[in-house]
Amino acid sequence: MNIIDLLDNETLFTKNELEIVHYIKENPQAVINMTIKELAQVTFSSNASIIRLCRKLGYKGFRDFKIDFMRYMESLKYVRQDIDFSFPFQSDEPTWQIINSLARVYKESIDLINSQLDIDELEKIVDLLDRSQRVFIYATGDSKITAMGFTNKLIKIGKFFYIATENKEEVSFSKAATPQDVALFITYSKQDVYRESLRILLYNHVPIITITSNHDDILFKYSHYHILIPHKEKNEKIATFYSQISFQYVLSILYSLLYKKQKKSIDNRQS
Repeated sequence: MNIIDLLDNETLFTKNELEIVHYIKENPQAVINMTIKELAQVTFSSNASIIRLCRKLGYKGFRDFKIDFMRYMESLKYVRQDIDFSFPFQSDEPTWQIINSLARVYKESIDLINSQLDIDELEKIVDLLDRSQRVFIYATGDSKITAMGFTNKLIKIGKFFYIATENKEEVSFSKAATPQDVALFITYSKQDVYRESLRILLYNHVPIITITSNHDDILFKYSHYHILIPHKEKNEKIATFYSQISFQYVLSILYSLLYKKQKKSIDNRQS
């Protein structure tokens, strides 16, 4: 869920908070350049009210909210607003038009991911994956299929990641995990099925990485590192084109950076 979707859920807010929300949505560029004091003045509210609003949205404060809001506004420059990621083509379209529509979805999905990737966070994740003893991947459905392709690539560079959800044994894998291991969750939408695994992993002090589009999910909240995929698919859709393109692309980046580390390590030993 992106930041605008959160702001659109007006049932979350009090009457005074809605005044702030409406101003933010109507004046996005102005808000990006404002201090919390300036926003409080133009909305006839207070610093405390704005901080409470930001915390309702899942942020620590106005600074964290504004950083995410700036990223979202920046990402809009890279995405064509006429693309429907859930229904990119209609059943009565000719073949050539369906091909072109899918090509646009692939291109725009990658451009959107590139616009929001946090390079520092990405490099920290790669370092963690590289030095870990074992990596347990938690993924179901289409995401599990994508994760299996990722693990298959890793075998070729001598890295062995395990699909913890392969035989619905994620709780057992979680109990066996140690602080020297890593748990990697891949999920586009909210997944309550992982609550018990998450509780065990946190108890065992296992580093947790989550790749998701759900900013307010418990996995995102308690993970040590995150890669947030912009939420673009509706519940009803032709297929998981966008979400799986996004996961494949992010995992391909992780694989490439891990390969680079492995290659550099080998070259150093041979020199």
